[in-house]
Amino acid sequence: MAQPRFLTDRLILRPRDASDLEASVAVNSDAEVMRYLGDVWPPDRQRAHLSAQIDTNFGEGLGYWSLFEQTAPEQMLGWALLTPLPGTDDVQIGYRLRRDAWGRGIATEAAAQLMIHAFETIGLPALAATVHPENLGSQRVMAKLGFADAGTYDAGGKIERLYRRLA
Repeated sequence: MAQPRFLTDRLILRPRDASDLEASVAVNSDAEVMRYLGDVWPPDRQRAHLSAQIDTNFGEGLGYWSLFEQTAPEQMLGWALLTPLPGTDDVQIGYRLRRDAWGRGIATEAAAQLMIHAFETIGLPALAATVHPENLGSQRVMAKLGFADAGTYDAGGKIERLYRRLA
């Protein structure tokens, strides 16, 4: 199964590709966007990391999707993902948005579409998500999507909240 493209009420979700590289670097270069995620990397390191993500096969129907508003399809808002959660048997759902896209329901709308894909098309029994303990915005998104707190997750020495949702 190829990684599909989706349309929601407002959004276009399409598989991330090399044309999204510079917009992705711009998102990752905003210190406020990265506040709960770690240091802002130099652009060359980001390009290498993002290029490797683009080239990775995460499994059937999994990967990264670039997000665009249907009314402005030339301006990437950020991305959403379904990828294996390292060190577990889980598939994680996640997202990262430009700061000017925050607070508009975009993360919830994109993640809801990927949940439908994960449960109905791929047939996953559950999804996981990790959220920094102080990231109240992402915790609210998880609650809206029906995820329950499932304890903690060690993200390379950084302890995050772990959330799970059954199909």
